Amino acid sequence: MALKEIKSKRKQSLLMGILCLGLLVLGLVPPATAQKNALDWLIDAPELEQADAVGIHPRGLLLPEEVPVLRKRLAEERYSGVLSAYREKAARLEKALQIADPDARQLAESAEMFAILHLLSGEARYSDQAFSQLERLFQDRIIFNNPVSRGLTRAAVLRSLAMAYDLCYTGWSPDQRNRVNRQLYKLTYTTQANMGAEANYSLVSNWMGVRWGAALFAGMVWDNPFPDERSLMDPLVWDATKRLMDHIRENIYPQGWNAESIGYHLYNWSFIGPALIAFQNRQGQGNSRSALEILAPTARGAIRAMAPTMVSIFAREGLTGMKPDLSDDNLNLGTGFFGLAFRLYPQAELPEIKWMHDYLGDSSLYSLMYYPAEIRSKNPGQSGWLNHADSTQGVAVFRNRFADDTDVVAVFNTSSKRIAGHKGPDVNTFRIIGGGVPLVIGAGRTGKIAGQTNVFPHVPDGNETGQPDPGSLLDFGFDGSGSGFAIGEGSSTGVMEHRRTFTVRYDEASGAEAVFLIEDHTENGRIWRMATPEFNEVRLSENGFTIDTSTGYRLHVLVLGKPNQALATVSTVPYGGRLSRVNPGIVWNGRSYTHSKVIDLEMEAELTVLMVLQAPGQPEPQVRLDEGNARVFIANLAIELEKK
Repeated sequence: MALKEIKSKRKQSLLMGILCLGLLVLGLVPPATAQKNALDWLIDAPELEQADAVGIHPRGLLLPEEVPVLRKRLAEERYSGVLSAYREKAARLEKALQIADPDARQLAESAEMFAILHLLSGEARYSDQAFSQLERLFQDRIIFNNPVSRGLTRAAVLRSLAMAYDLCYTGWSPDQRNRVNRQLYKLTYTTQANMGAEANYSLVSNWMGVRWGAALFAGMVWDNPFPDERSLMDPLVWDATKRLMDHIRENIYPQGWNAESIGYHLYNWSFIGPALIAFQNRQGQGNSRSALEILAPTARGAIRAMAPTMVSIFAREGLTGMKPDLSDDNLNLGTGFFGLAFRLYPQAELPEIKWMHDYLGDSSLYSLMYYPAEIRSKNPGQSGWLNHADSTQGVAVFRNRFADDTDVVAVFNTSSKRIAGHKGPDVNTFRIIGGGVPLVIGAGRTGKIAGQTNVFPHVPDGNETGQPDPGSLLDFGFDGSGSGFAIGEGSSTGVMEHRRTFTVRYDEASGAEAVFLIEDHTENGRIWRMATPEFNEVRLSENGFTIDTSTGYRLHVLVLGKPNQALATVSTVPYGGRLSRVNPGIVWNGRSYTHSKVIDLEMEAELTVLMVLQAPGQPEPQVRLDEGNARVFIANLAIELEKK
C-alpha cells in the first residue's frame, strides 16, 4: 500500500471515528450496531493488519534485562510462596469465568494474571492461557466493544490488556501479537476519547487520572507496525501525557495532600504509577530527570503527607492497613502504593518508604519487582514524620510513633478548598485511630451527615446532606514529638460561626497513651456528635461516655465545666449510606461491618470535651480542673483551656 494512501485512510478513519462517537453519544447509533466486530465499526484501521507489531518487550513495568533477575529472586526465602500464590489466584479466577457471559474486567484480570505467571516462570502455557482469555474479552459487548461504557471499568480493562500484551509478547506468535496490538490501540482510543456517561470530567477528579494513566501506559507498550512513520498512537500519547500532568497538578496539592483524600489517591495512583514507570523506561537511564519530576512534581510530597496517617491494622486476609476516612472515603488501604514508590521516588527517600512498605505488609507485584533489599530501612519517626500539615487542604496530622498496630493517629480537617471531585461534609472534624482499632470515624462513602463526627444545630436525620462551603485552618503548631494543636472554623452541617480547637498531647506525664482536647464555640450548636464503629462498645456515664474496644484500649470522653450535663444518647447509622460495589463497609479483623454508633451530647453553643486513651493494664488517670477553669490536669499533665 502506498504511503499517501495509508495516510489518507488514517485521516478518514480518524474523522469517521469522531463522527461515529458523536452520533453514539447523541443516541443516533443503535447500541447493537455500536457493539459489533470489536470496535471495527468505530475505529477502522485496516493498515494495522498490513504489518507485524514488532518491538522490545517487556518495557512497561520492567525491561528485558531485568526479567532474569526477577526470576532469580523467586528462589529467595522471602518470595518462596509467590509463584504458587499467583497460580492459585489465576486458577480461581479462571474457574469463576467458566460461564456463558463472563465479566469483561474479570476476563482482563485473568489474562493479566496468566501474563504475570508467564513473566515469572517463562512457561509458554501461561501466555497461551492469557491469549485465550483475551479472545473472549474481545467479544464482550458491555465494556470492551462499547466505547461509551463505564470509563473506570474500561480503563481497568485497558491496563490489564496492556500488561498482558507487554508481558506475553515474547511468548506469542506474530499473529497473536498483531491481534492483541490492534485491539490495544482501539481500547486506548476509546478510553482516551471519553469515560462514559457516569464520569466526572473535572480535571481534579480521579476519573481523569485513571483515564490518562491507563491510556499513557497502554501507549508506552503499544507497537507501531510502521516504525519509519509517525505512530498512530503518538497523538494519544502526547495528549495523555499533557492531560495527566494537568490532572496531577490539580489533584495533589503542593504540600502533598490529595484533593479527594487518601483512598482516592491510592486508587488513582494504581493507574498513574505504572504509566510513570513505563514513561521512565522509555526515557532511558541517560535522562537525568525522573518521570516524577517531569510529569508529577507535586507527587514528591504525597508519601510524606499521607503515610503518617496509615496504621498497620489487620482488616481481612490480603488487606492490612487503616487510615482516616476523610472526605467521602472509607477506612481501608490497598496494596501496591509503596511498591510502586520504590521505582519512582529518589534514593534518598527510599529508607522511610521501605519501612512503611514492610510495616504495612505490602505484597503486590510491584514489591516483587522493585523491592530494594540493599537499602536499609529507616523509621519515619526519626525523620520528622510524626506531624504534617497541608495548608491547602486545611489538615493537620498528629502521630505518637511508628511501631506497630497500636500506633495512635489523630487528624484534624477543615477542607479549606472545595473541588469538583470527591468532597465529603467534613469541615471542622477529626478522626482518631489507636490501640489497633478505629476509634473516631466519619460517615464513609456518602454525602449524608448523620454519620459525621461534628457539631450540629439539631439531631440530623438520616437523609440530610452536607453543605459545600469550605472551612479554614486558622492556626496549627507541632512540638516535634507528634503532639500539637490546630484551630479551624467553618461547618458542613449548618452550624453558624463554628470555631474548633483540637489539641493532642502524647505525654507520659498524663499516664495515658494519648490525650485529646476539643473546644467548640458556635452560635447555634446544639448537638455534639462522635461516631465510632459498631463493634466498639459504648458505656454512658454522668459526665460523658467511654468507648471500650476488643483490644483492651479505652477512650474516656469527658465533658468539662458543665455540671449536671445531660446523659449522652447512642444510636446507629449506616456506614457509607448503603452497602454497594464502592462501599465495603467498615472492614476490620476479618469482618465487614455495616453501621457505626453515634453518641450525642447536648450543648448550648459551646462545649469543651476531653478524651483520654487508656492502654490495657493502665490505671485510669485522674482528671481535674483548676479552680478558675483555666487548666485541665490529666494526672501530672496540665493543658491550658481557651478563655471564654
